Amino acid sequence: MGIPFYGKSWELKHPKNHGIGAPANGVGPGNNGIMLYSDIVKYNDEHYAHVVYDGDTVSEYSYSGTDWIGYDGTVEKKVEYAKTQNLGGYFFWALGYDMNWTLSGIASNTWERMH
Repeated sequence: MGIPFYGKSWELKHPKNHGIGAPANGVGPGNNGIMLYSDIVKYNDEHYAHVVYDGDTVSEYSYSGTDWIGYDGTVEKKVEYAKTQNLGGYFFWALGYDMNWTLSGIASNTWERMH
């Protein structure tokens, strides 16, 4: 199972309508709207972004003003799912996009804990 270490950003039409699937005007911050996980963490800190966990999609998004970023900060849940489904493992795209081994460490610890 693949787990991305990047996210996609959008410029929301209205800052109060920020749920998954909210209307957008176009891409948000980053390189054509693509942001590495390490950049997302920095962005969230610098812009005091609100971080939201979405249980339906098992993913996270953050927003600040009209900036919206969807990403996969739910590594523990994804690895638990892979383990309970008897999958052979997981992989990241791409390991260098992590921030200080944060997500990869969570994944490794979760996999080992479930042995």
